[in-house]
Amino acid sequence: MIIDVTVNGVQRHLKSRSGDRLVDMLRKELRLSSLNADCLQGRCGKCLVFMDGRIVHSCLIPAFKARGGTILTFEEIAKNPEVNDIEKAFHATHTQPCPFCHTAKTMVIFDLLSRVPLPSEEDIVEALDMVSCPCGDPIGLIQTVKLAAELRNKRKFNREA
Repeated sequence: MIIDVTVNGVQRHLKSRSGDRLVDMLRKELRLSSLNADCLQGRCGKCLVFMDGRIVHSCLIPAFKARGGTILTFEEIAKNPEVNDIEKAFHATHTQPCPFCHTAKTMVIFDLLSRVPLPSEEDIVEALDMVSCPCGDPIGLIQTVKLAAELRNKRKFNREA
């Protein structure tokens, strides 16, 4: 079947077989390297995308559910200046995620800060629960997100960093 969907701002007509998951279709048809179907249970975060403005595990979404929708992947999100704030915060707090979960944690933090400009520790822990990887110190990750929020707000309101 052909599925019409907007991916990273471009209208696409993608082929999908019955039973394909969204992650399968995006990887096969568009060769998006930020996506992997590792756990197939919505735990690892390697398949995170924004679907119609909501962050989802694309390994759990049947491909046909994307019909007529809008998908944003890390390839598009990485162009946003707010990702630079997150990267600076990772570096400053010495909590750089491992290569396995870096993209997933960045996507989750990006989503959280888009919804909650000044998240509480509970907000941060709940958001990071979407990514199952033991590489990071939880306290360090909380500090990273708080710093990223601070950097984002300073940049947003043209205040000196």
